[in-house]
Amino acid sequence: MGTTKTRRVVMVAAALIALAAASPARADGDPHPPSPKRRVAVLEYRAGSSALEAIDARIARLLGKETSLGVVNADDARKRYGGSLDSDVVACSGDAACVAKLGARLGVAEVLLVGVSELGDVILTLQRVDVKRRGVAARIAEALAVGARPSDDDLGRYLARVMPESDFLRYGTVYIDANLTGAEVEIGAEKHGLTPVQAIRVKAPATYDIQVTKRGYTPFRAQVVVPPEGEVRVKAELTRRAAAARWYQKWWVVGLAVGAAGLTVGAVLYSRQNSDSVPVSGHVDLVRF
Repeated sequence: MGTTKTRRVVMVAAALIALAAASPARADGDPHPPSPKRRVAVLEYRAGSSALEAIDARIARLLGKETSLGVVNADDARKRYGGSLDSDVVACSGDAACVAKLGARLGVAEVLLVGVSELGDVILTLQRVDVKRRGVAARIAEALAVGARPSDDDLGRYLARVMPESDFLRYGTVYIDANLTGAEVEIGAEKHGLTPVQAIRVKAPATYDIQVTKRGYTPFRAQVVVPPEGEVRVKAELTRRAAAARWYQKWWVVGLAVGAAGLTVGAVLYSRQNSDSVPVSGHVDLVRF
């Protein structure tokens, strides 16, 4: 490598480290917190280093798995942007305003710029650029030994430092369809009004106890497993207490059968207290996963 090129690589790497050190690791105190459903492009910028091969793809995959963000990886970004994306990223040299312009062209709210450089150690930087504000929301830099390969757990910890905490909260939706109006709905001991109720968004993946009650009627109770980004429809059929006394205070548990590809392929409803009985109070359907 020539002297001029070497000097340029060292200057760029040093600039990346300085920028990361000068910026707060997180932006949780932002008066305008970002939407958890926003689109984020993960792009890579290398300053003369071949270390950490495909690190941007690993980070994009992990970000898509652990958050509710709309993640655009480098391959998708090239299809949307055109063949000059990689050279345009290099031309930006990590400048936030320049990177924001690329993000605007990609139609995303943020760009997570993954930087790889070497100054003895391998320097991995993560820079979150707000496209609308054309500025940096957060940066971190990690010095890694040459030849080191951070695990997914390591990368997860890096992402937790640079992305808002709210990004790692995932949600599902529960629909309650009751055969009576004016019945009170509770999910996880939290009241959600009287039927008919709107769709209820809950944290996922999680298991929730659901109760639908109305005076003079046998309560409907169920336990549902809500998958991330999934929708579960609960059909609660309440009967007058005198006509269904033997079912009073029973709990029904919903088990979701998940296929190898992660798609829910069926639902089973069964009694936790009496395996020989069958429920008469309603059922649960998975609408979409």
